[in-house]
Amino acid sequence: MTLRPRTFRNQLMIVLLGFVLLAELTVTIAILHRTYNQRVSQAHDTLQVANRVLDRVLNLRAEQLLATVSILTSDYGFKSAIATQDEPTQRTVLRNFGDRAHADLATLAAPSGELTTQVPRTDADLSIEPFNNVLERARRLGRASGLVMVDERPYQYVIAPVNAPRLIAWVGMGFLVDANIARNVASVTGVNVNFIVHEGERELFSTGPQNQHGDVSLEGDAFLSERHTLFDADGRQLDVALSLSRQTVLSPYYDLASSLSLVFVVTIGFSALVAIALARRLSQPVRELSEFAESVAAGQYHETPGAQGIGEFDVLSDALNDMQIAVRQRENRIRHQATHDALTGLPNRNVVRDVLYRQMNDGARVTLVRFALHGFSRINSALGYKLGDEVLKTVAGRLKNACTMAHTLGRIEGNDFLALIECSADDDEIDALVDRIRAPVEQPLYLQHTSIQLLLDIGVVRVPDHANDIESAWRRTVIARDASRQRRCATFLYQPGMDEAHQRELTIIQGIVPGIEQGEMSLVYQPKMALASARIVQAEALARWNHPTLGPISPDEFIQLAERSGQIRLVTEWVVKQVCRDLAHWHANGLSIGVAINLSADEIAQSELEATLAPLLEQCRTSEKITLEVTESALLRDPQTALQNLRALQARGARISVDDFGTGYSSLAQLKRLAPDELKIDKSFVFGLAETPADQFIVDLIIDLGHKLGLEVVAEGIENAASWRYLTHRGADLMQGYFLSRPMPADAMIAWVGEHDANRARWLNHASDPQPQQ
Repeated sequence: MTLRPRTFRNQLMIVLLGFVLLAELTVTIAILHRTYNQRVSQAHDTLQVANRVLDRVLNLRAEQLLATVSILTSDYGFKSAIATQDEPTQRTVLRNFGDRAHADLATLAAPSGELTTQVPRTDADLSIEPFNNVLERARRLGRASGLVMVDERPYQYVIAPVNAPRLIAWVGMGFLVDANIARNVASVTGVNVNFIVHEGERELFSTGPQNQHGDVSLEGDAFLSERHTLFDADGRQLDVALSLSRQTVLSPYYDLASSLSLVFVVTIGFSALVAIALARRLSQPVRELSEFAESVAAGQYHETPGAQGIGEFDVLSDALNDMQIAVRQRENRIRHQATHDALTGLPNRNVVRDVLYRQMNDGARVTLVRFALHGFSRINSALGYKLGDEVLKTVAGRLKNACTMAHTLGRIEGNDFLALIECSADDDEIDALVDRIRAPVEQPLYLQHTSIQLLLDIGVVRVPDHANDIESAWRRTVIARDASRQRRCATFLYQPGMDEAHQRELTIIQGIVPGIEQGEMSLVYQPKMALASARIVQAEALARWNHPTLGPISPDEFIQLAERSGQIRLVTEWVVKQVCRDLAHWHANGLSIGVAINLSADEIAQSELEATLAPLLEQCRTSEKITLEVTESALLRDPQTALQNLRALQARGARISVDDFGTGYSSLAQLKRLAPDELKIDKSFVFGLAETPADQFIVDLIIDLGHKLGLEVVAEGIENAASWRYLTHRGADLMQGYFLSRPMPADAMIAWVGEHDANRARWLNHASDPQPQQ
């Protein structure tokens, strides 16, 4: 049998065994951990007990020696031997009493402390120095005990006075601190004992670690140990090391671990058997339900799960059956939603594209008719989105009724519908077919007591005459629809070459930002001259763009596309920065003139306009006025916001000029509300001014109107001397045109203005001449 860890059966076994294993491990680890800590704690306590036992053994031996020494100090014969200075007798007595007390060392010293006899005798000279500390305490206390070092060996030493009745000598005895004491303490406490004598790092003497059996243990076998100093004098130390072996400390722990391991193995084995049996019992219905679920996932909805005989699984079986029904219903609904528009119920964009793709692959001749509800955004704004949706549903229903079953009709986006008509009809027949569809759709619609006139923008593309692939065909329906919108809802048949114009527009729109960043755009300035003084008082900033692939692009073209694509603010910000740099350059070179810049319709209706122009207004001084040229038609989009923006800019020092005055939607009421600073006569009235009486009448009227309103009047597009002289005689204030100068780069302005000022008198003297000399 192949083990599949992710099956329910195996996972259930793993969970059950894992739970038992975790529980057993937790209990075992807890018990072993507690036992280990207890054994270690007990071992520390044992070391403390052993230390106290050692102290007690040393104290008892000291008391034993003191008792023997006390008997010796009261012996009359011994006192007589001391008095007569009988050294052999003294030595014999010391040896006898020492043997009786099992002492390893006996000494006799003069009252002054000078050592006279030592048993056993050593090869070294007799010296009192090892016994000084104990002797000093005996002088104070009458008798004393302590540890001394003789011939690099440690002794437990006691000393007492010999009085007859005055002090005639000092008697001392000592036990050697050796392996016997270590074994005695070890046998009582079970702790390994080692006495060590060392001088600095050099070890002089060691009994070795003695255990309770009298054997010498290895130091490396110590599991716990304590070491402290018993004696320290003249650079030599006596340390005692108490230790316990690992086996001694942890033997019960190891026994318990073995027992628990056996219990652990038995428990796991039994649990495995139980888990296998339980997993088999529960996995069978799960496997059957799983197979049923797989059949549902595969789209097989004819089977039903059987009863399982277990309450919870029966509930699950019923739930899966209900799920099968719900999935089948939901799948049908999702399939419909994936291929149809939720609002209108028509086929959606993907379905229409698939049908078109198949038709084009089959080589069929197909006419694509794109319908768009004209002015739908205004309908939404006026009636709200809810009623806007009702309008769309109505239009969709009318289109569906007008199209035959042979036509594929779908809603492809927003308010756009596309019909695919398989036919080889000529243009007239297509127009007739479109008119038959248009007529019922454009009937007035009544919603909430409101009559809505419906109009359609209709673009037509023929495949394969106008496109050989689906992307081109789709894109060209958009171009044809837009052309229909521009021609006031007339049906428009795509014309070859329109796509190239559309691609050019896309190239220009996509190249505006890179053009600014890469320095493809530049500013040129066309001077404006005051006719009365012949001085250059201002220059109009004009944007130029030399595209790397399209070449020079007209400002009228790329400014319009920048407005349409929402990038006009970027262009204005670039113009403001460039004008600021050029004004600073002119001012540094002694040129002080104003600058006029043009504002588009979109810009003057934006609330950010003041912030965009703020750097330029703050830089300019009073003598370097900034003139903002706007057209009256630009005010019609959002008059209230536009007027508020322009008045705020006037308050900050900007001058407002009405550009192209006399054309478009000129309105005296609008002019009164705007309250500009100057009027700019459109060049269409100026070019043939000397030979056209109608133009003269209009120009005279504008000049007279402007002056009576207290405004300056600027004439642009002056290209000949006759127009210049006429405007001078009629009292125009400023002139601009090729007759004065063509637009030039900012650097050239400095030299040009200097040359003009040098010849200014000639302009004033020859104002009435047939041809002024520049």
